[in-house]
Amino acid sequence: MISVQRLKLIQEMIEKNSFVSVKEIMERFEVSRSSAMRDLIELENQGIVIRERGGAMLKEKAATVSSANEAAIRTKENLHASQKREICKMASQTIQEGDCIYIDGGTTPLFLAEKIANMKVTIITPNTYFLEKLSVTFPGTIYLLGGEFGLGRDMSYGPLTIEMLKQFNFDLAFLSTNGIDLERKEVSVFDFQVGAVKKEVLKRCKHNRLLVDSSKIGKRAICSWAQLDSFQDIYMDTCPLEERPENVIVYEEKGKKENV
Repeated sequence: MISVQRLKLIQEMIEKNSFVSVKEIMERFEVSRSSAMRDLIELENQGIVIRERGGAMLKEKAATVSSANEAAIRTKENLHASQKREICKMASQTIQEGDCIYIDGGTTPLFLAEKIANMKVTIITPNTYFLEKLSVTFPGTIYLLGGEFGLGRDMSYGPLTIEMLKQFNFDLAFLSTNGIDLERKEVSVFDFQVGAVKKEVLKRCKHNRLLVDSSKIGKRAICSWAQLDSFQDIYMDTCPLEERPENVIVYEEKGKKENV
């Protein structure tokens, strides 16, 4: 395959997934690491991508995410849906009957609803859209957190939400985020009030799970709310091997689980 054709296909990969790793290019096109890097440099020179450690992302995705440009949750539900579903399938295997679990806002945790539909567990959540996804025959108990409510976010946040959180203790917390920075080893979210809720949850759970698809790699939001080593497990669809923290669990496309 000539270089021009490969560049076009790499661009299509990035447009589909928002991020592509050097490893993915090497494996798909059977090229060396240096060839893959040259291709990404060329796409960057053309103004199409911005290179990050381990790969590249679309240039328009590089803007810092904040309340001013964060899309409404219902417009993002189907983005990378297959990856989010697999992430939640893996993460849900750690849930046991009788557990008290926190379900975060965002789109990725929505896919937990189908996994716990018939489980007798206690759910605490600020995420009203998650409750819409939950079966009406759900046999467990639900606590919906109050506070300031964001219509586009479909969740509660703010001081009142945090005060309510302080009354709970969780066996498991399933958290989401807007961006994961492998270089800085931190995660970030679009709003400081939302970030404050996440920080309080981390204080109140025995075990925490971060659910994040690979399109978030290299993406930065205005509020940094946790270091990567704050999480016992980080569930992802893929992550560059050379930068992968020890607590990241990924799945392979054929459904085989890989724990590194």
